[in-house]
Amino acid sequence: MTCEVNTGAQHRARRIGLLAGAVCIAIAWSASADPVLHAVKPDEIAWQEIRRSPPLFRAMIHGEQGNAGAFTFRVRAAAGHRLLPHTHPDERVITVLEGIYWSAVGDTWDEAKLVAFPAGSFYVVPAGVPHYSAVLEGETTFQESGTGPSRNDMIPQPAK
Repeated sequence: MTCEVNTGAQHRARRIGLLAGAVCIAIAWSASADPVLHAVKPDEIAWQEIRRSPPLFRAMIHGEQGNAGAFTFRVRAAAGHRLLPHTHPDERVITVLEGIYWSAVGDTWDEAKLVAFPAGSFYVVPAGVPHYSAVLEGETTFQESGTGPSRNDMIPQPAK
């Protein structure tokens, strides 16, 4: 029968090895973690005019729709705004911040199918699902998020 005896030197070597491993893990974790918080306060939002009539403004809050990765933008639109049927290659998450945003699912514009989403509403449009939206009264502000690269693929509408 053999018995191994740990000497003081073996204990120290083992503790140093464990400590070195913990330091390596901590360094690797901190290098992979993004220590910078991305934040945008209301007075820092850079609204860009997209259209004058009816007024439509957009502000990128995070990322870019055309680039890989998450993105978020806000839209401020006046009564009369209509976004005809379209799809996106990514899922879209919409939160209505102010006013009422009207939206429906389908590949042909049908105002009768529009559903009112008042301020505080949240909804998700799955990737590839045809949908359309409008602001029927007042002004509406909503926030939309997705994963890029993305785009709006407009669906041709029948002639009237």
